[in-house]
Amino acid sequence: MKSMKKYAAVALVGVLGASFMSIGTFAEEKTMTIGLIPQSTLFVFYDYVLKGATDAADEAGYTINYQGTTTDTDGTGQRKIVEDMLVTGVDAIAISATNADAVNDLLTDLEVPVVAWDCSLDPAAAVTTVSVDHYKASAKVAKKMMELCPDGGKFAVISTNAGNAVIQDRENGFIDTLTAEEGYENLGVFYTGGDLEKTANTMQDLITENEDLTGVFMVNEGCTEGACMTIANEGREDLLVFGYDTSESLINYVYDGILDGMVSQNPYGLGYTAVKQAIAAAEGQTEFDEFIENESVLITADNIHDEDIIKILDPINTMGLE
Repeated sequence: MKSMKKYAAVALVGVLGASFMSIGTFAEEKTMTIGLIPQSTLFVFYDYVLKGATDAADEAGYTINYQGTTTDTDGTGQRKIVEDMLVTGVDAIAISATNADAVNDLLTDLEVPVVAWDCSLDPAAAVTTVSVDHYKASAKVAKKMMELCPDGGKFAVISTNAGNAVIQDRENGFIDTLTAEEGYENLGVFYTGGDLEKTANTMQDLITENEDLTGVFMVNEGCTEGACMTIANEGREDLLVFGYDTSESLINYVYDGILDGMVSQNPYGLGYTAVKQAIAAAEGQTEFDEFIENESVLITADNIHDEDIIKILDPINTMGLE
């Protein structure tokens, strides 16, 4: 358990009459608002996080102030969003930091509590962290791919940005697990910034330059979709293809046999739990678990039609999945 900083404000009360002045101490007035900051607004993943967050806020009579940058590399932009939220007024902030170094110092000095979600912040900056264990989730992918390819082979990782702690956990969980067994080789990590076109081109190069490529693992939604575009165009259903995060496009790639599996972080649950913790902090709770795990699910053709999986894949019920 960890203790949260105490947040209080001392207010001066003005003249109550002609003859005297009194000074009182009051709790800072609540705005009943939680600031929710994603790593970016690029992907549908964050729409599902927002839905869970909004439901949690509604249950407690709070509102959500949702703001994000348009890229998942803009640490400076995230910092400005935090500063703007402090001006408009929030009771707590739930943030998925794209670059912890860009915001740790600012968050540590805030007078409102901070909950980290799907990221790694300095322990002094956040009362708790709500996240998937990304290393463990990617290790499950490696084990599944090894199960499907027991004779070994050559694999590659397509990633978004070097230096992001969450992304590094995803890379390392996969690579460490895969290469711990004899006969399994990792050709490298190929960075594309999560850009669809760049990822598609990188996948094309991997196929062209490695005729004996066995499989590929992509660490986020953009990388997964970009790689699947090329694999579908090339008709390479022989490759083992696994990704991280989900979307309607990726669901269709699973249906079509292009994508063998994908990790779902249960983004609805991630947003819901993060905001529940933020509200508890705003209401004065001072003891929190340092890490609250949001369980991941490995989705394949074998379970994608299960009712509980459909609820995770489409929490806002817009896709008509069956």
